[in-house]
Formats: sequence, structure tokens, C-alpha cells
Amino acid sequence: MLNERMALLLIGSPKVKNSTSESLGDYLLEGLDKRGYTCEKLNVRSVVNKNIEELFNKVNNADILIISSSLYVDSLPSPLIRAFEFITNNRNEKKITKKQNLIAIINSGFPESFHNHIALRICENFASKNNFIWLGGFALGGGAAINGVPIKKLGRMTRNIVKALDMAIESISNNERIPMEAMELMSRKLLPINIYTFIANRGWKIQAKKFNVSRDLYARPYIKE
Repeated sequence: MLNERMALLLIGSPKVKNSTSESLGDYLLEGLDKRGYTCEKLNVRSVVNKNIEELFNKVNNADILIISSSLYVDSLPSPLIRAFEFITNNRNEKKITKKQNLIAIINSGFPESFHNHIALRICENFASKNNFIWLGGFALGGGAAINGVPIKKLGRMTRNIVKALDMAIESISNNERIPMEAMELMSRKLLPINIYTFIANRGWKIQAKKFNVSRDLYARPYIKE
């Protein structure tokens, strides 16, 4: 088909299972598939180490590139940064001229979404350096609450995410920037902070018990009494 459009999801999270990044990206791909896009996805960690040419070919042929990644401190995971470097070098050599769009979704374990802003700027800079049209980016806090579950199965908790991604699907299909309203919806807290931090702390304690390090949780090795 001459008018066939290609959507490629790059999953930046190093997690193989229970990836919030993949859940968010999958929702977009499902929506774009219904709009007639041919959709594919790649896990960056796997493809960078095993088949870099596959990464180059799919990125260079995509009409819309979707970056979906977790946050590491205040930046992107190292495999995704390495992939950005490889892609940039490849595109400079081949001088890609095809008109292509790019969006990014960054999620973090912090309950507030603003921690993702630096990572989104990195993605925007990558788009600029590689002649992608930047359609905008989403910042999601409290992503650990999704934990790889399909977005539609989480009901009321993800209602704003669903609305935001539906708006993004519409924008992508029309080659338009993501509306500010959609970005604002995505940035809203999934849960009240006190509930989220209670659940997160409980999760740390469960993991500590599992690995027999419960007594070390409050260790302060560099503090002199």
C-alpha cells in the first residue's frame, strides 16, 4: 500500500516484564492500528545488543516514532541514550530526508510528574538533531502503580491517561502537535501522594524481607553517631 503509515514504539525501560513503558506504548499502538497504521515495537535494551541494523531500518522507515521510557534519577536509561547516539550517527551518514514525527512518554516512580521534564527535553533535543518533527511529550508520575498492567484494565485510576493517549492518537493521525490539555491530563497524580508513598514504602519492606536485608533498610554507614 502506497499510503501505508508506519508507527514504531521504542521501549526504553530495561525491564523485560511488567513494564509501565510498554503498557503506555501499547495503548498508543492499539489506537494507531485502528487508524490504519502498521505498528511495530522494539525493546531498546535487546535490539542495541543484538541487532542494531534492525533498529536503524525500523527507525528510518517509521512515520511516527514513539519513545516510551522509565526515568532513571532525572535522565533516561543508559541503553536508550546509547541507542540515541547510534541512531544519530547512522542518520547523519545516510542523510535521511523522509518527513517523520516523534513523541515521547516518560514515566517515573516519583509521584510528581515534573521529575520527568529533563528526560523529555533530551528526547526533544534528539528529535531536533535528527530532523524529526517533535509533536510533544508526556510526563507521568507514579508509574509504578501501573506495573505493566494494560491501561484499560486499571479502570478509574488511569482514566486521565486514557483520555490523554486518545487525544495523542488523534493528533498523530493528523500530523498535529499533542494538545496541552492532553499533557496536563497525563501529568495528574494517579493516587493521592500519601497513599502512593504508603504503598511504595510497603513494597520496599516486602522486597527487603524477600532478600533478607530488612535490618539494613535504615543503615547509615557514613553517619558518625
